[in-house]
Amino acid sequence: MYSLDELRKQNQDISELCDVLSVLMEQRSLHDNPYVCELLSRFKEKVWIHLVFEDNTIYAELARHGDPAVSQVAQGFHDSAKEIKKRFSAYVRHWCKPAIDEAEHRALANESREIFRLIRERIAYENEHMFPLVAEH
Repeated sequence: MYSLDELRKQNQDISELCDVLSVLMEQRSLHDNPYVCELLSRFKEKVWIHLVFEDNTIYAELARHGDPAVSQVAQGFHDSAKEIKKRFSAYVRHWCKPAIDEAEHRALANESREIFRLIRERIAYENEHMFPLVAEH
């Protein structure tokens, strides 16, 4: 099981990759670039590992907590991961396809911003609300 410190470190790594990829995803010339795709794949793996381990360890325990308010917060946090996984999977596949036209790139850049926004919001929520809840219980 991961400790809170390990989960915080994962969040920091994911956040830093978000920062780098946010810049790269704006560049149409980098669409399907093998290095960007490798970095995006590494990012996806880090996000996936984090989501799986947090859900299967720390938050699974909170979801079974005797206090309904605590279990409801944990369940809501778990449910939000499903949306990220679904959208993120399709996004990664789309980004690393062969070259696209300008309109497709604009749409993908918008989707990039949205995906990174969702991930950043989740990290902030986890840092500000979930970690203190875990530490408290």
